[in-house]
Amino acid sequence: MENLKKTLALIDENFLIGISNKGTYKRAVKDISGETPDFKADEKQAEVRTGGEVCTISANIAESKCTCIARGICRHIIGAILVLKNSLETEDITDVKADEPPTEKVEEEPEKFSEKYLSEKDTVKLRECTIQCMDTLSNVIKYGLVRIPEGLPDILEASAVRCHALKMADAERSLRNISSNLSDCMEHKASFSMEGLIKEVCRCTDILTGFLSDKIESGQLGSFRQTYVNYGKKLTLLPVGMRNVSGDYSGTIYYFLNVYHNDGQKFFSLSDLRPTFYDNNMKHFQSNTVVWGMDIPLKNMMRSEMVLINAKVSGGKLSTSQETKVLTSYDAVIDCDEVRDLIYTDFRQLAIEISEKNADNEIDKLCFVQPEKCVESIFDKYSQQYIITLEDVSGNKISVHAKYSAENKDFIELLENIGQKMLENPQKNYVFFATAYIYDGELTLFPIEIYDFIKKKYAEPYELPEKYGNIDVIAGYAGKYLDLFNDVSDRTAVILRSGIQTDIKNNHKLENQAFNYGLKGFSSMIADFMECTTSYRHKTDTDCTEILVRLSQLYRYMKQGRKNLEIITSLSNMKGV
Repeated sequence: MENLKKTLALIDENFLIGISNKGTYKRAVKDISGETPDFKADEKQAEVRTGGEVCTISANIAESKCTCIARGICRHIIGAILVLKNSLETEDITDVKADEPPTEKVEEEPEKFSEKYLSEKDTVKLRECTIQCMDTLSNVIKYGLVRIPEGLPDILEASAVRCHALKMADAERSLRNISSNLSDCMEHKASFSMEGLIKEVCRCTDILTGFLSDKIESGQLGSFRQTYVNYGKKLTLLPVGMRNVSGDYSGTIYYFLNVYHNDGQKFFSLSDLRPTFYDNNMKHFQSNTVVWGMDIPLKNMMRSEMVLINAKVSGGKLSTSQETKVLTSYDAVIDCDEVRDLIYTDFRQLAIEISEKNADNEIDKLCFVQPEKCVESIFDKYSQQYIITLEDVSGNKISVHAKYSAENKDFIELLENIGQKMLENPQKNYVFFATAYIYDGELTLFPIEIYDFIKKKYAEPYELPEKYGNIDVIAGYAGKYLDLFNDVSDRTAVILRSGIQTDIKNNHKLENQAFNYGLKGFSSMIADFMECTTSYRHKTDTDCTEILVRLSQLYRYMKQGRKNLEIITSLSNMKGV
């Protein structure tokens, strides 16, 4: 029963509270008090009788079951785990390492301190936690969304708690994102994204596998807090937008234009968010935060241009540091030269600049866009998105997308109202303040604010850079590669939805297609991934972490490939959206 021992060795009070709650944990402790241990165990699981029920505790905690009527992780399962831990203490279970049997204790030499690398002791702890997290994460692809254990989001949350205790900041965030995404899926929320889930599962896999090396650098763990530095001079901020956020974090993000952006940082944001992991009441958090020495809430200052001294910044993010003060403020004027100078009137120029920035953070994708007219305004019931199609002075078309959710219902209604007005009055000028990104070969905007009072900017002719001169010729080839990437992504989505125990047909079609396109390396990656999923169904070993690693390799390849190709297809698609 070594596998079960290794799992129990990693479990502590925080873990048990994380997969249930504090009340359930306390009740379980009380229930087993004075009970005579009654269990039998084999290599993979143990059967425990407690509280009049029979619990089957698996080495993979997500697979544990109880005969009671409760769904998910109940007090009996928590009690059974405690019974096993207490009963096996005499076998020195707390000294069992995740990758080696118990050994006699020997005197250890003093550990040498290194600022760059973690100590051997901390490395062992991280590796143990990593193995447990990878085992838990592998359940997502093992069962698939259609058979996912109901308690898995809570178990992932508990793994995040354990990562927090070991200062594994990036792993903690990623596990929480996956837990939230799975909960959205199980609750059939429109906010669930299969693509988002695959992206986060692959990201988490990359983070965790980095901790399996012999030496772990302290910088690999990530940081719970951003490092802010002094801006070094006065910072003049023009408020240009704000949006409400709900989910794992709830609150408001405020956006500002750096009026004198000679340093290249055009926009800044300030996030006033609260975590909602443990308190659902926080999902409707209303911000009244006072910052920078002001005597009124920040949201009430969004009509004022402000000059800050001692501003603390981290990239494009502002700190609420008490050292930062508002030196002076006056009425904000959005219809100004500073804003008009940044407005894009040709969508091709925006697409190229967004692509060349190659930025993953929102701040570097912010922009002002002035369309010539609106050509369509619809709600797509299939994708649950409101879509406005815009056209520029050269006839290029792009779309504005906003996904519906209960929390942003009012914003969707406002967007619908604006779309109708734009169609009814095509002569009226509108400026969108938005996040621009290229997705699936199309330039898309996510709106933050829409202004109808900014004077129309004269549209100067824009010429494509010479390297895009033969765009129509090469767009067809780029489109074929992107279609292949999409087909592979669809296949991985099917596997993630159905689970790797489901027999997926025609595994060699995509492999052969990639080979015929000249992508031999990509063809091998597809073959390796499909072979791993196929062979798993014929093995008794429950470990499927290698499949996660193969999936992550596929995802990284396609992500880079899309970045190289999507600018070409987006420029081509603007003529026929």
